[in-house]
This record gives sequence, structure tokens and C-alpha cells, in this order.
Amino acid sequence: MFKPRTAALPLQGKRVLVTRTRAQASVLSEQLRKLGATPIEFPTIRIVPPQDWHVLDAALRRLYEPHEASAPFYDWLVFTSANGVTICCERLRTLGYDPGALQNVRVAAIGPATAAALASYNIATDLVPEEYIAEGVAAALIEDAEKRGNPLAGQRILLARAAEARKVLVTSLQQVGAQVDEVAAYYTHTVMRDDESGHAILDMLRQHQLDILTFTSSSTIRNFSIWLQSAMQDDAFLKQETLLAYPTLACIGPITAQTARELGLRVDLEAKEFTIEGLVKALIQHEENK
Repeated sequence: MFKPRTAALPLQGKRVLVTRTRAQASVLSEQLRKLGATPIEFPTIRIVPPQDWHVLDAALRRLYEPHEASAPFYDWLVFTSANGVTICCERLRTLGYDPGALQNVRVAAIGPATAAALASYNIATDLVPEEYIAEGVAAALIEDAEKRGNPLAGQRILLARAAEARKVLVTSLQQVGAQVDEVAAYYTHTVMRDDESGHAILDMLRQHQLDILTFTSSSTIRNFSIWLQSAMQDDAFLKQETLLAYPTLACIGPITAQTARELGLRVDLEAKEFTIEGLVKALIQHEENK
């Protein structure tokens, strides 16, 4: 009896390197598996909380303690990653506060994943920009203030994020007169992979066994490059250009892509929507257009 041929999945048989933190890798890996790919998790970064909590604790307490005439100390609480949300909300619980009881401060999230992280702590998001990058957050905050007839000049904004984050958001807000408290909620550390896993990935690159390399932040691509340079030191014949000539290099958005190019890496595709879903869509499109 004739059996109709089952249509191949969009990423069938593709081996895809996932460089996100171990805690976050599964979100992308699961989507890749559903599309027929084989995800290979190789975290190049790890998220580390502050060694000294004093500055962050003081800022978080101000969210719950009234300022002058019972007014809130901060007008805005801004998050630029789900990592920042998790660190801050878990710290609030440690300090004895309920994250879901946050009141009288407006909350902005850089994108839907960050907004979803806030929702998991019962925190409503008041603003998500159309463009999920720092420049988009700044523009959205300024536009929102103008629409409400309440300029940002003089408003206090708490920005809890990675210590290594770009300064463009702070600078843009300060230029319109906002008072920005930029507090390090966490640090992004390199995962140096001089181990069995690292050697295996290097061998796969040598043998053209990785089809796609995915990068979801500047830190993932930067630390991948650091690892690769270190891994090549033992073999004078290894060249970055040769190792990376075969796989497709995929970036989640323009900032990550810019970092890759600054490191001398070729970028084959850049997601139009700067989310994991957007990256997956871009991978599918890229494969279909081959």
C-alpha cells in the first residue's frame, strides 16, 4: 500500500550550537528539537549575583518605602533582561518583600521574555518597546512621557541590570533630564571550556559537524570568541576563519550582530524580531531560502 511521504521538518538533521546560559538554553533547545534539529548546548556565559548586595538591596528597599509626602521614591523600574528580573525578585523575597505587591511605580521591560519573567512574579508590565533593544527602551520611555504630558526630566528611574551592559540607555535617559540609578543586579562571567565538552565542540568545528551557531546576546558571542581563541592556542595550524567557514552564524538582533562583526566574525543571519521565537523564524527562513 502506498504511504505518502512525510514532509521533512524545517531544520531536520541540523546540528545547532546553543550558547545561552545553562538555565536558559532549554527554551531554545526545545523549539529546535520540534523543528527536527539537534541542539548542542554549550553555555559560554554564566550569571553571577553580586558579591556585595548592599547597593542593590538599598535600591530595592526604596521601591517599597515611601519618599517625601508618601510619594514613591522611583517613578520607573526598568528591566533589560529576564535574568535581572529573577535576581531582583528573588532578592526581594530574601529581604522579606513580596514582588507581586509592588505598587506606585511603573515597570518597563525590554521585550516579551522579560515581561513574561515579571508576570511569573505577578508584576504587571506597563511598557514594552516595539524594538527590543536598549535604544528602543529609551525611545519608548521618552515617547510615553510626552504622551502623558509628564516629561522624564526630574523623574527617578531604577535600572537593575548586568554590570557589563551598554551605557546607551543610561545616557539617553540622562540627556532628557531623568535621574537614573544604574545598579548591578548581576555579572556575566565567561565559562572557560577547557574540558571534555570544549574539546568535543572544537572537534565538531574542525570536522564541519556543526551546521548553525546561535548567539542570543553580545556576551555569548564575545565569550565564544574568547573560548575559541584560547582553544586554538594548542594548534598553530588552526584558524578562526577556517573553523567558522562552514556553519551558519545566527544572531538574535543587531547589537549581537554588531558585536560579532567587531570581533571579525561573519554574520549570516540576524533575526528581525529580537526574541528566541524571532531567531527560530529567521533560521527557518534561512534554510528555506538556501
